[in-house]
Amino acid sequence: MGLSVSRLLLIVAATLALITVGIVGYLEWSRPIHLRVAAGPKDGIDAKLLASFNRLLDLNRAGVRLDLVATANVRESDRLLDKREVDMAVVRLDDPLPTGAALVALLRTELVIAIAAPRHKLESLSDARGKRFGLVSRSPLDEPSFVRLLDMLALTPADLHLSIVKAEDVARLIASGQLDGVVVIGVPADPEVRAVVAAVGDKRKNPPTILSIELGEGLKQRTPAASSETIEKHAFPRQSIPDDDVDTVGVPTVLAANRAIDGPLRVRLYNNAIMEVTRGLVERRSELARELPLASQIAPPDSEKDARFPVHPGAAAYLEDTDTSWVTLFSDQVWNVVLVGGLASSLFAAAGSFLRKGRDDPEGEILERLKAITKRASAATDPEEADVLSRELGVLAMDIATLGHERRCSYEEFAPLQLAYESARDLVASLRTSPPRLPSTLAPTPDIASAPIGSSRR
Repeated sequence: MGLSVSRLLLIVAATLALITVGIVGYLEWSRPIHLRVAAGPKDGIDAKLLASFNRLLDLNRAGVRLDLVATANVRESDRLLDKREVDMAVVRLDDPLPTGAALVALLRTELVIAIAAPRHKLESLSDARGKRFGLVSRSPLDEPSFVRLLDMLALTPADLHLSIVKAEDVARLIASGQLDGVVVIGVPADPEVRAVVAAVGDKRKNPPTILSIELGEGLKQRTPAASSETIEKHAFPRQSIPDDDVDTVGVPTVLAANRAIDGPLRVRLYNNAIMEVTRGLVERRSELARELPLASQIAPPDSEKDARFPVHPGAAAYLEDTDTSWVTLFSDQVWNVVLVGGLASSLFAAAGSFLRKGRDDPEGEILERLKAITKRASAATDPEEADVLSRELGVLAMDIATLGHERRCSYEEFAPLQLAYESARDLVASLRTSPPRLPSTLAPTPDIASAPIGSSRR
């Protein structure tokens, strides 16, 4: 007997449900993870870099996307990261890194570039005591960081008559003699920095001087953020300056991210997304540099044990080549679902078996009734009892037929009932044709008086 229509429909419905759940789960899993990243100002180099990088991620169908949160400056970005209102932020390391945050990628190293007017024969910033210098402050961090640097050089802002100036006023202030030099913090390849350097000199034949800043090996002990750097020869090619490498101080601008704090699966997904960001920035920096030349300075963070700043676990996975691909991550979860699903199925089956113990068993009840009829037919002595037993068998036959119809049972499933029914029916038929018998309690007993002569013992 084949499957019933209702059972077939149930199997089809369950199969379709499983397929639907699988498709929905796959689509949900394959959706890219969106990370909120703070960068500012809105028209600044960092915001442009991340917007361009996000377009590259989308073009290559990466498993992560960036949702840019524009801020006023790096200090505000740092504050949003500290409050965990964003997942990542572009920060400068002379501002304390938020607790729980770690490095994803080094975007560039901002150099302290001190430029003296050509009329002064200065070589080092330490020689500028008594001169008038202006600071082109492009970030809220520039002034306090430069003041700390002066303190390391045993100088004060008053020693340089330091003032805050705008980039567009530099040429006028230098030409009028109100300033003897300027300081700007940035990258030599930055067009804004190059414009400031060009404004200090009057022409190519009389270029300004790039002043050296030397702090020695004690710099790391004084400040973990700053490092000794070099302004390379002819870093400013239009003025052909400096004519040799010049020592200075630099501070990194980095992309930092918070660590995930809840759930092992979420942590793994989050770290995998950070890993993909690090890999994309490092491996595709040449593509980004076609649009934004400063992107060529992107580098992986220092992952050595003595590194001054922590590296995010996702970035470390890429650097140590222990990253997990999305396919591997998905297949792992599929196996987890299979294992958990198998365990759950076993538990449900055990629970169902336990609950079924207390339920009625129609087949067992019919077998007990057939067994009782068989015993009665075997013990009966009066053929007239066969009629009563036959009527009971008829009722049982209808019960068996009804049960088979309701359950759509196959022949093999009903074989035990059929065998028991036929056995009981044969015994009832034998009882009907047998002669009447006396019960064993009424059977005649041998009488001594009726025994043959000579049979008594002597």
